[in-house]
Amino acid sequence: MNLSRRQFLASSLAAWTIPTWASSLPVKSNQELFISAFSKSKTEHFIGAFLTNGELLWSMALPDRAHAPVVHPTHSVVGAVARRPGFYIDFFNPITGKLFSRIEPLKDHHFYGHAVFTEDGQTLITQENHYPTGEGKIVLRQWPTGDVLHEYSSGGIGPHESVLMNQSTLVIANGGLKTHPDNDRDILNLDTMQPNVTYLSLKDGSILNHVSHAPELHKLSIRHLDVNAKGEVALGFQYQGELWEQVPLVAISTKESKDLEYLPIPEHVRARFKQYCGSVCFDQSGETLAISTPRGGFVAYWDVPSRTFLKVDNCRDVCGLVATDKINEFVLTSGTGKQLLSAPRNSQISQINQLVGVHWDNHLRRIELNI
Repeated sequence: MNLSRRQFLASSLAAWTIPTWASSLPVKSNQELFISAFSKSKTEHFIGAFLTNGELLWSMALPDRAHAPVVHPTHSVVGAVARRPGFYIDFFNPITGKLFSRIEPLKDHHFYGHAVFTEDGQTLITQENHYPTGEGKIVLRQWPTGDVLHEYSSGGIGPHESVLMNQSTLVIANGGLKTHPDNDRDILNLDTMQPNVTYLSLKDGSILNHVSHAPELHKLSIRHLDVNAKGEVALGFQYQGELWEQVPLVAISTKESKDLEYLPIPEHVRARFKQYCGSVCFDQSGETLAISTPRGGFVAYWDVPSRTFLKVDNCRDVCGLVATDKINEFVLTSGTGKQLLSAPRNSQISQINQLVGVHWDNHLRRIELNI
């Protein structure tokens, strides 16, 4: 579906009248709502929302597979970011199912599957690849018009995901993989990769800090991240080398860090990751860290204050992961359609639901209904 400029502006202006989440959703205020992309087949792709009991509340068809949802912080707006190399972000009114706007990347750019709103909801931030040069870009767009406000260097190649540390600082996982949309799964710079985590000023695009691996770990792509209230940034890696090589897969960083602090993983667990971290998520307290691995079929947990490994929860093809509003509690989704509730410190995990024919995609978001 293509929107003309006139249609885009008309629909974007209509977004200003969209109500808040709390006043618009047909659910009780003490319930949570979870958003994820999913597929029913290789050609049928959707974004949808489910309640705490696992019931699918709504779903909207997408033109292609999406990677991660982006949720407006205050108003009833849900976006689906196309999977890399992505060329659309579709925004919906989740109550009516109406597509009210589509944002496309800059010319000769593509999205990486993730986006984030600023805390006030007035700016949309996207990570983009300028594929003729391979330069990573951070693009700030006015919401809801989509007009480009600023275009900054991401500080590296392959800015896959970013998170807000505060109103003025963006933390970026520069994966280091140079790719081109013509053959997006081909890595063009395997021998010269330089993944890093970059702390970027949103005021002027200046780099506040920039931390990389040691040279011998240059194939250790930094892909996903989360930040807690203390300013600790958790990082999940995807190694582009051999399966049998023993490399770290998880780290902690801060805006003042000179080096990455790799977290311990028992070797028998590390090997099961198959060199691939999916979603990265702190719980509400910021003291429990969860990282999923769909290739390994489990979620691993750490105690953040002591930097110690806790345990794993096994689930085939699990990747979606988000904290609930309770301390030490996460919701998990899998490619087999399962929705799980886990409290790892209590060794409790239960299946909420399993939707037949639904294959949940990589990432999961929660809507706070008490806004």
